[in-house]
Amino acid sequence: MPRLFPKLILLCFLALAACESAEERAARHYQSGLALLETGQVDQALIEFRNVFAADPNHIEARLAYADTQRARGALADAYGHYRHLAEQQPENAPALIALSEIAILSADWEDAETYGRAAAALQPADPAVIAVTAMLDYRAGAIAKDDAARAAAAEIAQKVLQDDPANDIARGVVIDNNIFKGDIAVALTNVEAGLAIDPTRQGLHVIRVRLLGGMKDTAGTQAALEEMAAQFPDIPRVRQELIDWYIAQGDLPAAEDYLRRLAAAPDAGQDQKILLVDFLRQTQGPKAAIAELEHLIADTPGDGTYRMLRASSLFTLDQADAAIAEMKDIIANGTASDETRDFKIVLAQMLQAEGAQAEANTLVADVLAEDAGHVQALKMSAEQLIAADDPDAAISTLRQALAQAPRDIALVTLLGDAHNRAGDLALAGERYALAVDISERAAAPSIHYARFLLERRRIDAAQTVIANALNVAPRNVELLTLMAEIHLDRNAWSSAKRTIWRLRAQNSPLANGIADGLEVDLLKRQGRYEDVTAFLQKMTAGGATSATATAQMVAAQIRTGHLTDARAFVNDQLSEQPGDPTLRFLQAGILVLMEDLPAAEAVYRALLDDFPGNVQVFSNLYALLMSTGREGDADALLDQMLSAAPDASTPNMIKAGRLEAQGDFDGAIAIYERLYAKDSSNTILANNLASLIISERDDADSIARASAIAARLRGSDVPQYQDTLGWISYRRGQYREALSYLEPAARGLPDDSLTHFHLGMTLAALERPAEARKALARAITLGDGSRVAQLDEARDMLATLPE
Repeated sequence: MPRLFPKLILLCFLALAACESAEERAARHYQSGLALLETGQVDQALIEFRNVFAADPNHIEARLAYADTQRARGALADAYGHYRHLAEQQPENAPALIALSEIAILSADWEDAETYGRAAAALQPADPAVIAVTAMLDYRAGAIAKDDAARAAAAEIAQKVLQDDPANDIARGVVIDNNIFKGDIAVALTNVEAGLAIDPTRQGLHVIRVRLLGGMKDTAGTQAALEEMAAQFPDIPRVRQELIDWYIAQGDLPAAEDYLRRLAAAPDAGQDQKILLVDFLRQTQGPKAAIAELEHLIADTPGDGTYRMLRASSLFTLDQADAAIAEMKDIIANGTASDETRDFKIVLAQMLQAEGAQAEANTLVADVLAEDAGHVQALKMSAEQLIAADDPDAAISTLRQALAQAPRDIALVTLLGDAHNRAGDLALAGERYALAVDISERAAAPSIHYARFLLERRRIDAAQTVIANALNVAPRNVELLTLMAEIHLDRNAWSSAKRTIWRLRAQNSPLANGIADGLEVDLLKRQGRYEDVTAFLQKMTAGGATSATATAQMVAAQIRTGHLTDARAFVNDQLSEQPGDPTLRFLQAGILVLMEDLPAAEAVYRALLDDFPGNVQVFSNLYALLMSTGREGDADALLDQMLSAAPDASTPNMIKAGRLEAQGDFDGAIAIYERLYAKDSSNTILANNLASLIISERDDADSIARASAIAARLRGSDVPQYQDTLGWISYRRGQYREALSYLEPAARGLPDDSLTHFHLGMTLAALERPAEARKALARAITLGDGSRVAQLDEARDMLATLPE
């Protein structure tokens, strides 16, 4: 019976194991883990420690060993969780408290640092590690309180710790920061170099060295420091990108390309490194250069679908959509069901969506989700469509499913904020936007998105803080600097605005200089210095061709200072040199309007429309001119002409909807708004107009629900038109007190709007406040016109029933 013996052994082993207590199993796994650590078998040791936790979750020694090992490996989040478990289990566990406070400091989690650091100090005040932690906490407190004496005392303590333990990062951090605070930049740099000599893997010290050398204008030293940091951390994208950005800022694109080519050609280089080079070529030399590089990669690896997909994407950006879509369909048709093929289907779906083939795109997304219900990008596209369709609740559910797969995906977190925003839950939207900023470590794009959200809600201080933090990470980012300058200008902080403009000019790039010029002009205008505006623009354009923007600003400044004749002469001089320039002709027409030479202005506008039939700005000005002179028939003819030339243009369509509304054709107006809204549901003005029309002209339950869903995003706004829409929706839903909270400020903001006062009067009547209701309704009737006959009749009927 040869097969019986092994079974007997197994049965005996199982019987013995069953007799082993949980405590004994934990001890055995713990000892095994320690032995594995001693022989350098770290992964196996960690498995053994996890086996300890399964048998005895409260095994202190094993958990401390596990946390220490993970911390040494750089897995700080996991280590932190286990140290926290120890601190909760044993509040006086000093090693855990010290580790928690040190990690919290290095992570800038100052609340935890204070909690655990002060607790550690109460237990082991003489421990050098604790002294360093306490010095950091005291130094920070002194800095916040602007107490220079406290700051200096803490730095002196940290210096003593550093003398005995040069490897103490926290003490070194205090000393370096204090050096910088005192202006001892050379000493700070020496301390940084000393720290890197001990441990060159300290990324934070590399970053400080780069910043210090940059501040010292040591170009060669900064470049060398960036190159050393990139060599030390080749797998960290942000470090790599900072070196590339440096080359670009220095105008040394060949050096950047050479660096990326070396990365791509390295023996251990993977697809990511090769794609980095392709992306760089696309950004700096355009899609054709990227395609040329991809052709080489495709020739080397003909079966690689990723490179073909990237080539198709580049073709798409070159307006070769048909070729790009055909290539993507071929890649997919020749592929098998796999994660890669599903990714390709999503790329194709995005192309189709951009081309307006939404149904085909939706089918692809559904196919991907049918194969993989957790496919992150497919869920993302599905959520985007749900948000566009004003179904934010379903979008939120979909995004939570996606975030379960990718909890730190910045785009998903931002999109979740957009979904909450569309639902009108501004607090949750703000939390998600803030989380996206944190996850990205204050990267520019999510910071700008969050800051704009805050600015829309007039939370200027918070927005400024977000932008300032992002600039600490990306100090040369033009969009961040521009937004910061605009915030300073809006707050009349002239000196701060000027400093930010200087930061833009210091980059010495055409883009940054152009933006700086515009901000400079804006600054002078806000200060009422229009003569200086003219002088600045004359100096700016002296000896060279005048840009369209500079010309427009020059004309505006001359008009503002009453020099209308000079403005006309300036434009005419420019036209003599550039007779066909459309911007100059447009400015000429505007000046003619101001000089009340309307026939001549009309002739210029019509000539421009003949040359540029779809130009919305020219159309808008000519339309306004015709309407202002009582030529409504000519204006309507112009509108029809414009819609024929540009049937999808938003502005003329919205004007047409307004005309239909004024003529009492509310269904026609709603139809136009619905068509525009289907193309772009993110347009807040469009959303308000559509919701307002629906709730004013339709009273069935479905229409009220639809208007409510469309207008949800308007909550929290102080725009009176939005408040009026929200108020009337609340009224229609029987929520009269809520309606009043919107309609009272709306009526103050729109004192001459008949419909708003009608809404307010009806709400006051429903709340049994007859005197106020009569006043509001009478005001509505006085202001009324022929476009709202039904509401005016209803106002008169209500007035007749209200007591005197």
